[in-house]
Amino acid sequence: MNFLVKFYKFRNYFYPMLIRLKCAKILKMVACLFIVITAVFLLSNFVLAATAPDVGITYPEGTGLSNTQDIRIIIAKIIRVIIGFLGIIALGLIIYAGWLWMTSQGNEEKVEQAKKVLTNAVIGLIIIVASFAIVSFVLNSLLGAGDGNTAVMPGGGSSSGISALGSGIISSHYPERNQKEIPRNTKIAVTFKEAIDPATIISGNKINAQNIKIYKTKDGVSGAVTFDVSAMKTDDNKTFIFKPSQYLGSPTEKIWYSVALSKNIKKANGDPAFGAVIGEIAYDWMFEIGTFIDNTPPKVESIIPQPSATEPRNVVVQMNFSEAVDPISASGIFKSNSGFNNIKIIDNAAASVIEGNFYASNRYKTVEFLSFDACGTNSCGQTIYCLPADKQIKAFINAAAFDITTAAAIFPYNGVVDMADNSFDGNANGMAEGPRAQSNLAPYNANSQAHEGEGDDYYWLFNTNNTIDTIPPRVDQVNPVVGGSGVDLLATPEATFSKLLMSSSLDSSSINFKSAGAAYNYWITKSDNFSDKKTTAYINHDQFNENTNYAVQLNSGIKDIYQNCYTPCSGLGITGNPSCCNGQPSGQASCQ
Repeated sequence: MNFLVKFYKFRNYFYPMLIRLKCAKILKMVACLFIVITAVFLLSNFVLAATAPDVGITYPEGTGLSNTQDIRIIIAKIIRVIIGFLGIIALGLIIYAGWLWMTSQGNEEKVEQAKKVLTNAVIGLIIIVASFAIVSFVLNSLLGAGDGNTAVMPGGGSSSGISALGSGIISSHYPERNQKEIPRNTKIAVTFKEAIDPATIISGNKINAQNIKIYKTKDGVSGAVTFDVSAMKTDDNKTFIFKPSQYLGSPTEKIWYSVALSKNIKKANGDPAFGAVIGEIAYDWMFEIGTFIDNTPPKVESIIPQPSATEPRNVVVQMNFSEAVDPISASGIFKSNSGFNNIKIIDNAAASVIEGNFYASNRYKTVEFLSFDACGTNSCGQTIYCLPADKQIKAFINAAAFDITTAAAIFPYNGVVDMADNSFDGNANGMAEGPRAQSNLAPYNANSQAHEGEGDDYYWLFNTNNTIDTIPPRVDQVNPVVGGSGVDLLATPEATFSKLLMSSSLDSSSINFKSAGAAYNYWITKSDNFSDKKTTAYINHDQFNENTNYAVQLNSGIKDIYQNCYTPCSGLGITGNPSCCNGQPSGQASCQ
């Protein structure tokens, strides 16, 4: 009974205590904290509104720290951890004060001591909570500093599940998520994994403004652009291109834009493209528009097969460009001298064009050709397509005609153009000169060392033999390592393969990426090492969450440049069941 009496005395004292004891000091402190928080908020918005602020990303250089994250963000995180620890101490002091009071047994000296400890602990806790709020706000502001104009933090998006990039129906888009320094005269591209009903995206030759919203991120969806945005599509109804009628952004400041896709977009069969979605927006992403106009034409960076090389006849013809190219200008089906004609694969001796399909991948920077000539199956039972055997093959890329006044390529395109409508620069001299009919210059011959008088049309010659390469690719290296921990939040998982890979096979159907078992935004890119004849695949993603497990799964959809499928779990010294997790057969507890 004596204990209960003391407990009620403690309770009755605690609630009015903050008013009776040190009331003036507490009110002053709260007022000061309010002023500090307001000042920090206004200062943060002022700084974020400035043009191209220095967010300190290179501060750690030369210190041994990774330069992938602002050193101030690292310091702020450390301060936040310390404040959290101090909060635990403050709570401990409150508990200690209560214990002193409970055990005082009427000793007035102990009661007064308990009151002082409790008062100071509560005041300290108020300071700690306010400090934590300030540090969290500053940290979020630093993470959200977008080299520009707004306090909106890039990296967001309402996508998950079937709406998530990679895991959902969207295969790729340009610009990519949170990409920076996009030219003001850019076009926007979206590629779906299945054919889409064009009427739900295109109205006449403009975007369907009910289902496609393009807007300044800080203004929200309600601030969608008021000028016209033209819309085009590929013949398979999977890729759609949006071209604003005027430049985005500003010549003096960088501005974040967003694109939102409505849940009302439908597949070609009438089913909802995104399935069941809460809210009107099914998927959105954001990117930063820079202050410049892109007048630099795209050029070839690498090709497969190499000029004059002799290859097995199941080789894939691959062209890698210096930047994203418009998939309408660089991909499509060529059949019976009709259809897509901007790139041609020719039997040089017979002077006949080989029928087949051109595919864009790798963020629209890579174009590949597969013929319609089925010549066998790989180890996964998938059809392999071949070029004519024992032939000299000519691959020809057309430059596009352009308007001399505006320098923009003329639509419909009769050659390859980039996402800013610059015509292909075959001779890589930094200028678009157009096709032979416009420039009066002979095509650029990549097999030759002398290029005087050659223009922007581009070709190279290689040879086939009568063999078929059947050696599958293996994994040579992965990063982060299997079971790795403490991975940087901006790290890009990657896998290096023993052979050059078919770029269009590197997508979310062949590489799965999940966060704690749930769908997560990701997209695949690649780079080639021609000296070692290896390809590294990169799994790009939204920023990692702290203390979260992520999983990468490589499956047999990955193919090498000869269309051989990867055997899951082959390489890295792993043996046994070819379907495995971290080197162990699937089905084990550790692989669930």
